[in-house]
Amino acid sequence: MKKYYEPEKVNKAVPFEPIPDEVRIQYLRPGELLHIQNNFPVAYQPIGTIEWHGRQNPLGCDGIKAEALCVKAAQKTGGAVMPPVFFATDAFRDLGHGMGCGMDATAGFQLPGSLYKMPNRLLKDFFREACGNYLARGFKLVIIVSGHNAIAQQHLFDELCYEMKSPEGMESVYFTMEYAVLEKDDPRRHSDHAGFYETSMMMYLAGERVNPCANDDCEIPELAINTGKPLAEATAAEGEIYFGLQVEGLVKFAKERFQRISNNRS
Repeated sequence: MKKYYEPEKVNKAVPFEPIPDEVRIQYLRPGELLHIQNNFPVAYQPIGTIEWHGRQNPLGCDGIKAEALCVKAAQKTGGAVMPPVFFATDAFRDLGHGMGCGMDATAGFQLPGSLYKMPNRLLKDFFREACGNYLARGFKLVIIVSGHNAIAQQHLFDELCYEMKSPEGMESVYFTMEYAVLEKDDPRRHSDHAGFYETSMMMYLAGERVNPCANDDCEIPELAINTGKPLAEATAAEGEIYFGLQVEGLVKFAKERFQRISNNRS
């Protein structure tokens, strides 16, 4: 048999089904997927971590943010959302406690639940293969959205996107942090770690899994938390504002890049 995908044969063998409200690919039937790809062949790939996000937040905070954003954007633009990946990279630093990775360096000891660190080469190889699979089976564009906002993560995925360009410079894989889709002059275009921003997001997206009292009476109340505003001021209402702005930004981001790749192919 041939070793490449043949859309003409596929379309003859699998009738389109009406596009559903569901956009997560693991729940789609083949006929639904083909119809989605025919309309807007974009794969959204959320990335997060299983990582300490303060005592108050769920460990999957980063992936929860990224998946929710991808789902809402795909519901507005079309496309399909791949299952979130809860592995990432991070930087090693010495903040006065000896060398540590990520927020362990801030705390001065290895924090419970931080299970995400993957060697850079392995992580990049994994996503190169994953994106290659998506592009080989009917998608024309992949948008990777990270809820884990370490600068080391940005550098690794910038490198991946560059390596996956065509020899002519055409890009079919793009990467963004979830907050970076906002306009550059928007005061809410920022992130933190388990602080006001991320806790507000969790209160909105997974409020039943947030315990605002978890830091009370602790010797170090804000252990391994980086924040620009007081953590105590976090609210679900603020999280909803952040999330709504990000959805608007990601929709624009996806449409512009799909138009760009469509123009290059025409």
